[in-house]
Amino acid sequence: MTQKWLVPIDGSDIALHSVAWIARHAADWREPPQILLINVQASLPGDIGRFIDAETLREFHLEAGMAALAPARDQLKAAGFTAELHVMVGEAAATITAFADSHGCSQILIGTRGHSGLAGTLLGSVAMKVVHLSNVPVLLVR
Repeated sequence: MTQKWLVPIDGSDIALHSVAWIARHAADWREPPQILLINVQASLPGDIGRFIDAETLREFHLEAGMAALAPARDQLKAAGFTAELHVMVGEAAATITAFADSHGCSQILIGTRGHSGLAGTLLGSVAMKVVHLSNVPVLLVR
């Protein structure tokens, strides 16, 4: 059975750590995993709808999300993977874990800065929130 891996990408270099890890290990799997890349756009304030119509907002989020996903998509393509691209709107950690559940993902791979101890606790990263909310294994890649 093909594994389905969800890889959240926020447009940062840190997020690409998980993509680089996949590329480095591409030859290690008998059957390569199916890769789903996800970018979660932050919701805009509700009253912005008074000034901008819903379709324009949808296009804005989609364009920004696809731009954030492009470097990850290109790296995976160079390594021989074809990834599904998804752009969602909402709170990052909750949206990522809900997406993993609803799409039957077997694992979430997420890049992390590697803060630990007090710094990690105070910063409360998206990666740590995903670990706490996820119903599937989460691989943190530094």
